[in-house]
Amino acid sequence: MENPQQRLRSRQEEIARRLRTCPLFLDWPADRLRELAGQARMRRHPRGMALATRESQRRETLVVVSGSVEISATNPGGDKYTLAVLGPGQITGLVFLLDDIPARFTRHAREDSQIIHIPCAALRQVLDAEPILWRGVAQLTLRRHFLDIEGLEGQVLGPLRRRIAVILLNLAHSYGERHAEIAPRHTELRVSQADLSNMLGVSRQTISKELAALRDEGILGDSDGYRQITLLDMPGLLRIAGEN
Repeated sequence: MENPQQRLRSRQEEIARRLRTCPLFLDWPADRLRELAGQARMRRHPRGMALATRESQRRETLVVVSGSVEISATNPGGDKYTLAVLGPGQITGLVFLLDDIPARFTRHAREDSQIIHIPCAALRQVLDAEPILWRGVAQLTLRRHFLDIEGLEGQVLGPLRRRIAVILLNLAHSYGERHAEIAPRHTELRVSQADLSNMLGVSRQTISKELAALRDEGILGDSDGYRQITLLDMPGLLRIAGEN
């Protein structure tokens, strides 16, 4: 039977192992990862539970172990904007490494989920102790910035077909890790037509029509588009994302 110290060590080892599934931590030295794991907590959250709100004072980085997390905002009139839906291995909240950045979005579990909570102060302490690790944070945030700019340009200039392709590619890969040479982490996306509607600011009927056209072209599979979207032709999706 494990004593309390052994149980604590086992939990830390499990958290460290789970953190390795996130690209940011994949190449971290084992001792630094264990140090971070010692400050992190892995928790289970039921569907719909708020993980962080705009009013929350907790500054945490979250890593999705299982399930999914939605990042969204709703205005006083009830209009909703969905920024992203993150699946296993994906990370959110790195922006809170900056003390003066306010929370602008709510994060909640879209389904029963297991999440690693990392206090930003603890993450910053480890990064400062080994500054080369900041390079991974910089690369990830710069890639995300590129994707945000790409999405903004698409909203202004791009056809809806291209905008949908960009969103699906970002969801298929770890958000911020999309490159043509890297295989997607997910080809069955837990995203609904309503999610895409909230992300792109168009009606569900319009989204449904565009998804049907992509299925007819063999880009998407015949899975239930109301709750899940299956990607069949990644090169074709990349081609559409590059169209003007």
